[in-house]
Amino acid sequence: MSLLFDRVSLSLGGSPVLHEISLALADGEQAALIGPSGAGKTSLLLLANTVRRPNAGQLQLLGQAPWSLPGQALRSLRRDIGTVYQSPPLPPRQRVVNAVAAGRLGSQSLAASLAQLVLPRDTAAIETALTRVNLGERLWERCDQLSGGQRQRVGIARVLYQAPRLLLADEPVSALDPRLAEQTVRLLTDEARSRNATLLMSLHSVELALAFFPRLIGVRQGRVMFDLPREAVSEAQLAALYADEQPNEPRPIAEPLPWNRPC
Repeated sequence: MSLLFDRVSLSLGGSPVLHEISLALADGEQAALIGPSGAGKTSLLLLANTVRRPNAGQLQLLGQAPWSLPGQALRSLRRDIGTVYQSPPLPPRQRVVNAVAAGRLGSQSLAASLAQLVLPRDTAAIETALTRVNLGERLWERCDQLSGGQRQRVGIARVLYQAPRLLLADEPVSALDPRLAEQTVRLLTDEARSRNATLLMSLHSVELALAFFPRLIGVRQGRVMFDLPREAVSEAQLAALYADEQPNEPRPIAEPLPWNRPC
């Protein structure tokens, strides 16, 4: 089992954010998280990549309970979890080649990691990952020279280069036009399928979720409203899930993200 939430709850600043979430993803399974702004999708993914720690319930990732692991074992687990963020944390002056190379820093020694930050040696593989998101020619540019959509694709290339066993994606196509958004979701689902990696992706576009994912998990007000095969999801359930919001309406990030998590 790649991911297991057993009655998991999360509070931030004393306010409840997630309420007794229970769900499981088997190895190689793919599922989409859908729901309105502020539903708790980002918080759920931050629990799944160990940026946040639950206040209650049991959490297992790749068959391990992360918060019972000693430091080195937790670091080893995190190497097998890759996250595509809606706004990837790319230092403005960092070159694209270094940003993508950072995907494998956790699997190297400290000395090798520092050397990789200065001058990545695996530039051919990095360029291949960038080419898959149509940015191969941007290898040596600085991140602050890129558009928002290009920075988002650099974040995707970093996860492709990392090749994790558990792939998490939080609105990975929010800054892309519809054609690129569809290509990118297809790329990530194909990538996960080719390596039998598990993929959990939050999407604001119900159309993309229905087109690419065999399983949809509807989240509203910090609770799972339904967890069903896509063919079992009804129009009435979607209407209830998105009551008072248009499903494809652009929206801001629901909460600030804590990039500087402990190692």
